[in-house]
Amino acid sequence: MLLTGVFSLLLMTVYVYATPPVDEISAIMSAKALRLPSPGSLTALGDKNLDKRLLAIDPYARYVHPTSSSDNSSSRSLQLGIEFFVHNSHLWIQSIPEGPGDKAGLPELGTLQAINGIKVQDYDLKLISALLDKIVRKNQVILTVASSSSRKGKDYRISPAAYEAPSITWRNTGNDVLIRIRELVTHYTAPVFFARFSTLVRPGKKVILDLRGCPGGDLYEALEIAGMFVTAGLPLAKTYDRDGVEKIYKSPIGQKLKSPNWILIDNKTASSAEILAGIIKYYHLSKVVGEQSYGKCLSQTIFPLSDGSVLWLTTLDVRFPDNCSCTGRGVRPDIPYPDISVASMTEISRKITTEMPFNR
Repeated sequence: MLLTGVFSLLLMTVYVYATPPVDEISAIMSAKALRLPSPGSLTALGDKNLDKRLLAIDPYARYVHPTSSSDNSSSRSLQLGIEFFVHNSHLWIQSIPEGPGDKAGLPELGTLQAINGIKVQDYDLKLISALLDKIVRKNQVILTVASSSSRKGKDYRISPAAYEAPSITWRNTGNDVLIRIRELVTHYTAPVFFARFSTLVRPGKKVILDLRGCPGGDLYEALEIAGMFVTAGLPLAKTYDRDGVEKIYKSPIGQKLKSPNWILIDNKTASSAEILAGIIKYYHLSKVVGEQSYGKCLSQTIFPLSDGSVLWLTTLDVRFPDNCSCTGRGVRPDIPYPDISVASMTEISRKITTEMPFNR
């Protein structure tokens, strides 16, 4: 994002990366990639254009330098309990429930207009993140934010705090319980989901599972959560490795939860998150509302490298019980809701209960 004054110049950082361990990367891709690379594609791997060469072998492969910053498409400041994302060329800000921003009265969703009086004119998430990092150290953060229902900005003074944003959050909106999964974290998201769902969801409450913006995460966490709703013994998904070996995952026995009334997805809902939504939709347990998801029914493995970097590599093809995949096509919503990414929960609740009734 472009900022007024000289701040953009002050925030410019030049990273000098060490030479990537190309031989290690080549050996891993040769042994583990879902699609066996050709000898020529492996030979072409080199220091120059490594990212481009990786994508030629695996469209979702990614080499992450030891000192790389967060993804340029999204950024967050955990000390403030907020997240940023770009939608239709505008920078949106979202407060995380119970985080410092939420406690300071920051709206659930809005557009960022200024940081400590420095106006935001365009968007560049890395620049915004760098500016916030500098300001947070001074312990004086004032964000000017316009809510989704107003163009006029309001100042919110937020006190930075040692805050770790959870992968799963909860919010009550009227008679609705919103469960948002921000990321599917190994050995964490599924058990926390079950414990809180069992404790907090009461008869008569409508449950909304929010997967908007969720990039995915651990496939097995997604399958475990899906199995909390699907009848025991029914197939949840199938996986295929590079040799075509099939593995079928079935819903386990045990207590089943009341299915969500609605599942929210958008075009950033990806990987294991859209697999979770797709399984529940396949069994007609919930209505899926929103936009067509990203389209990546694949599982990746993270391989640590000797220089401290990591390689993200696609290793499994994931399919629904009917053997269909969402790769390249996404999960289609039952009820289309354009621009759901920037709709507040109040707006969504009103729309799906009045204009999109679904009697369970």
